[in-house]
Amino acid sequence: MATGTFSPHDLKGALILFLCFAMLAFICGLAALSTVMRPAKWSDRLENR
Repeated sequence: MATGTFSPHDLKGALILFLCFAMLAFICGLAALSTVMRPAKWSDRLENR
């Protein structure tokens, strides 16, 4: 019954969709983190010069 409703192809599509969503969320989180951390790093670089 369960194997009839979900085929391996559907599972593969769901897995790819989830991986794409996780990668997109990771990229957005990394961009937000770099935006928050950037002013301190730039001020350190300007002070070192």
